[in-house]
Amino acid sequence: MNKEQLLDELRDLLEEECDLEVDVTSIAADEPLFGDESRLGLDSLDGLAVSLEVKSRYGKHLGGNEAKAVLRSLNTLADFILVD
Repeated sequence: MNKEQLLDELRDLLEEECDLEVDVTSIAADEPLFGDESRLGLDSLDGLAVSLEVKSRYGKHLGGNEAKAVLRSLNTLADFILVD
């Protein structure tokens, strides 16, 4: 799988797991997903849902202190998934 395909899958994941009020196709790869800089309005429950789905779909466990850094943007999440 290439990174662009994965980014599209992750946009779909956000649409399925989070109650978004934006079109997922408009989410830029480097756009902040959480926090004051984000326009998505995601919260800690969304982060948990995304983390669980990433483990289920890609076999990658997101836990502890790394989760905040990994969930910063779609790019950081994709890079985490693509690392062997």
